[in-house]
Amino acid sequence: MAEALPDYPDSDFSDEDQSPLDSLFNKAADHLRKVTNKLNNGQLLELYGLFKQGTEGQCNTPKPGWLDGKGRRKWEAWKNLKDMPSEEAKEKYIALLKKYDPDWSGTPQKTNIDTKETWVAVSSMRYSPEPDLVHNELSLLDAAREDCGERVKELLIKKPELKYEKDEDGLTALHWAADRNAINALSAALSGGCPIDAVDECGQTALHYAVSCGHVESTKILTKAGATLLEDEEGNTPLDLATDTEIKKILEGAD
Repeated sequence: MAEALPDYPDSDFSDEDQSPLDSLFNKAADHLRKVTNKLNNGQLLELYGLFKQGTEGQCNTPKPGWLDGKGRRKWEAWKNLKDMPSEEAKEKYIALLKKYDPDWSGTPQKTNIDTKETWVAVSSMRYSPEPDLVHNELSLLDAAREDCGERVKELLIKKPELKYEKDEDGLTALHWAADRNAINALSAALSGGCPIDAVDECGQTALHYAVSCGHVESTKILTKAGATLLEDEEGNTPLDLATDTEIKKILEGAD
């Protein structure tokens, strides 16, 4: 659970000063912001690795330790590229984005998005809510992520078996809701019977996510509902990950 993608660094070069490859690469990186909601975590991880390789070269940072599995998987996506030349990484990044979004031509479009903004979303590779979300077309995990409590409730009533649904990273509706501090969806998922101590691929529960994100309300809801202080694969309980004083007090009271 960490930044999905790196900051865009300040540049002293205008488009005219950049090589054609660098110019197109930067346009591709900017465009990705607009289509993250269309891509799954695996696709975004692949793009992340290529972005880091293209801008920073071979991975030379330590593998994340106590951080959640997202940090480790992002590190591995970059590390696995080994000594791939940065130019090759940029070319692959551009080709991959064109594959995932065939309508993108590389031509810049007007946008209000600040290209130096940090891409922060904890357990996701950043799913941005669409302005035209169709309520009755949302999946359980989508509804949890977007804090559509009524949709979560509706789906769990119609199909109770969905309470066990997980995405490719092992995240349940509770994980997503806790990650986003989506308290309406979180409450609805708990009422619908979603297992409170379900774990993701790294052994982390929804409470780990809420605590790591510093979400006081989600932490309160989960502890009140009976979430336990389980250890993840690194041996860390939610209390071990807590940095917020109020959250620590909540967890210590529930211990």
